[in-house]
Amino acid sequence: MKIEQYHKMALEQNYHWWFEGRKKIINTFIKKFSIHKSSKILDIGAGTGSNINILNKYGKLEILEPNDVAINYLQKKNPTLKITKGKCPEDLNFKDKFDLICLFDVLEHIENDAQTINKLHYLLNAGGRIFITVPSYKFLWTKHDEEMKHFRRYSKKQLKKLFINNFSLEYLTHFNTILFPAALIDRLIKKIIYLKSKNKNSFLNYIFYKIFSIESFLLKFINFPFGLSMLIVVKKK
Repeated sequence: MKIEQYHKMALEQNYHWWFEGRKKIINTFIKKFSIHKSSKILDIGAGTGSNINILNKYGKLEILEPNDVAINYLQKKNPTLKITKGKCPEDLNFKDKFDLICLFDVLEHIENDAQTINKLHYLLNAGGRIFITVPSYKFLWTKHDEEMKHFRRYSKKQLKKLFINNFSLEYLTHFNTILFPAALIDRLIKKIIYLKSKNKNSFLNYIFYKIFSIESFLLKFINFPFGLSMLIVVKKK
């Protein structure tokens, strides 16, 4: 990503409805894993650290992050974090193995996603899990994806294909579903006329957060058939 995107992320990650709603969904699913506090967790592409407080609750957290600006934010947020600077797949050379590996809206930034997944399989302990979120639907591609340096947006078929060997599928669902119709209109307009808004509306942010947060409850019982994002959890065979 561009450097300014990291500064923007650091500003927004503790109030923006999308970050806050996604945290609730991530926490909901990790609770289902029943992992021990001694478990080793690797967060790949942690950015400026929006999810590290959640992950720290569930085990011994380690970070792989390629960007110096992001690493600086991470170190300020938690000076005791074990952080390795590196990219995927070339720098996945850890001696330790992990019980949970997380890539939250990261895989779309990695050109060789298949090779990355193969390397992650090796880094997992027996029965270890990979937990991934990605943006969905190629037709929703906009200038924003280019600014964020995405290589792709995923379909369910694409995502499942990455794990067809050596993994068992535990969860696969869309999310950010309730707001999908409004977001779809917004994205389609931006495909025609690129609009860039810097306005921050705290009331709308609160409303969107409350709507998005409902999904963290609903996803305990159902999988959503469509949505702006997808979530997949796989287990090493």
